[in-house]
Formats: sequence, C-alpha cells, structure tokens
Amino acid sequence: MTTKRRLTRFYGPLLAITLALLYLALPSIQPSTAEATSAVITFETAQPTGQADLWAAGQVLRQRLSTYSFPNNAQPALAIEGNQLVVSLPAGVEPSIVIAEASRVGQVEIVDGGTEFLSVGSTVRTGPRAIPDQGVYQVVLTSAAFEAIEANLTDKGRPSIKFTLTPAGDVRLAAHTAELRGYYLCLVVDGQVVNCPILRTPLTDRRGVIELTGGATFNDARRLAILLGSGPLSAPLKVAND
Repeated sequence: MTTKRRLTRFYGPLLAITLALLYLALPSIQPSTAEATSAVITFETAQPTGQADLWAAGQVLRQRLSTYSFPNNAQPALAIEGNQLVVSLPAGVEPSIVIAEASRVGQVEIVDGGTEFLSVGSTVRTGPRAIPDQGVYQVVLTSAAFEAIEANLTDKGRPSIKFTLTPAGDVRLAAHTAELRGYYLCLVVDGQVVNCPILRTPLTDRRGVIELTGGATFNDARRLAILLGSGPLSAPLKVAND
C-alpha cells in the first residue's frame, strides 16, 4: 500500500506537467487559426495602361464589392502597388466573388432592338447608330446616363430596376422613345443580351422602372443595378502571375 501511495505522489505531478505542456502546444495547430487566415489577390491590367486607369478600375471594383454582404460586414481592402492592384480579403470572403467582379468590364447598354426580340445570351454588335445590314444595334443609353439605381420587385413580384436618369440621359431617352410603341429596349452587358423588355409607353420623366422579363430573378436585377451604379471598369483586370 505504501508503494502505491508513493507512485501516485510521483506520477501525479508528472502527468499534470505533461498535460500542461500539451495544452500550451495546441494553439499553434488549432483549426480556428487556419479559418481566420485572410487572402491576398493581386490583379494587373489585361492590356498596358497607366496608374490612373488602374486606380479608376480599383474604385469601380470597390463600389461593386460594397454591395455584397460579407461576414461580419467586412470589406476587402484595395491598394495600388506599382502597376498592380492588391486586394486583401478578410476571413470568410470568397475569392471567386472578387475575381468574377474584377474579370468583367461590366459595360451596360440600353439597346434599341426595334420590333426584334434579341435572345437572352446572344452576342450583338452595338454602336451610336443602327446599321441593319451589318447587324449593328443602336445604343440609346449607357450606365453614365443613370443617376440612381435600385433593384426592386413590382407589385406583381416581377424583378425590376428603379432608376433616375441624369438630365442629359432623360432628354436623350425622351427623344428616342417619343414616337415608339411596342418596341424592344434590350439590356446588353459587354456585348451580351441579358434581358429584352418591351417599351409600352413613352418615357419622358427622369424616374422610371425597367421590368425584367422571362425567367429573370431578383438577383439578376440586383446584379444589373450594381453594374449600372458602378459603371464599367476603365481597364480589364486579370489575376497577376506569381
């Protein structure tokens, strides 16, 4: 019995010391540490450009990302380093979202389709005036003509975009639509048709609503509103080579 008590007094403190050392070693390998690690993505322009264009592209990207609801309301931090745009992502921000927004120019155009329905997903050529025999459709408005934009749902639950035009945009749209009825005014992003609503009444007020058609969702309206609000990237971006 005496021997057992001595062993207990000897091994007891030794076991406590061992467990304490193991506990101190654990923080360096805890899973939470890996999860909290942030990421950094470095972008460069897809074509030679100056720092001014890179800075402008960064401002557009910042505005687009500000519309997302990231964990803990965190937002990526953007900085210009030489000829590169460095984006630091807080923990929980999915890099693919940032890469997707940076990889598209996001030029939104309101195009006069006339009496022709332009299929969603089709690629079209656009210009300041229509050239039917060359397949060129006239651009009526660009994102520069929009002063305020908001994605919304109509009373019937249809996805829509509420907008306010600049004075110049209002004059241009009013002049273009004054004589038109039942014509398609299509939304084109980077040369691809994303929706093609029909113009039912002349638009002469600076405020209006674009009601999306077909299988469009509220998220589609939201993405378009984001692009209209931010405007296009001044320079296409791509992930820089390591």
